[in-house]
Amino acid sequence: MKTIILSSLALLLFSACDSEPTHEKTTQRASKPKIEAVNEATKNVETLNAAAKENRTQAEAEIKLKTEPAIAAKSDALNGATLYANKCASCHGKDGKKSALNNSAPIAGWKSERLITVLKGYKDGGYGGKMKAIMQGQSKPLSDTEIKLLSHYISTL
Repeated sequence: MKTIILSSLALLLFSACDSEPTHEKTTQRASKPKIEAVNEATKNVETLNAAAKENRTQAEAEIKLKTEPAIAAKSDALNGATLYANKCASCHGKDGKKSALNNSAPIAGWKSERLITVLKGYKDGGYGGKMKAIMQGQSKPLSDTEIKLLSHYISTL
């Protein structure tokens, strides 16, 4: 009896090791299409993510282009206003409509280009009448950037 049981067990063991179960083959065949579908879906998601990132980057760039000039203009106006308040307002008035020391024309409403030319002329000594010495002292320490900022601000008065 012991031999019969042992031989039956050996026979079972050999038959089990000899062949693959059929359900594994079915599972492997079913997995291949699923794996391909997952790979395809992954590629699609990566493509969509890349497109979304590109669109987001483009949208951010457009926003930056729209807002930076406004911020720069506001900053320039504030700097020009500060320069005007510190350098010019005491003689020309806070709105530029006053004749400086009753010897000059009001500067409110002058175009920026004219103001740049006049301030650079005062600075290098090539422009001016009665107020030349005073204006040269005021304009000499100004940089070209400050002259532009100041001129732009005054042109808005």
